[in-house]
Amino acid sequence: MSRTVPGLDEVGSLPVWVTPARAGRLLGMSRTTVYRHLNHGTFPVPVYRVGRHWRIPTAGLLVFLGLSTACGCGARTTTQEENEDR
Repeated sequence: MSRTVPGLDEVGSLPVWVTPARAGRLLGMSRTTVYRHLNHGTFPVPVYRVGRHWRIPTAGLLVFLGLSTACGCGARTTTQEENEDR
């Protein structure tokens, strides 16, 4: 199996939530390692269990990787204008 490091174009097009497989790819973890961490509660970013599925917020991954959450993906910070509209 060939592993490639994701490029910024891929990171910039991420949805708000990612699957464990995609999160593992971004973090350089194997599928087995990802699920071991998920099941032991030691995954390095916040995760949520939705029914039988795991969901991992993109924003948490980006922060863990030291990247901006204003990358164009669905996970972004609230702007000042949005705060004023509330």
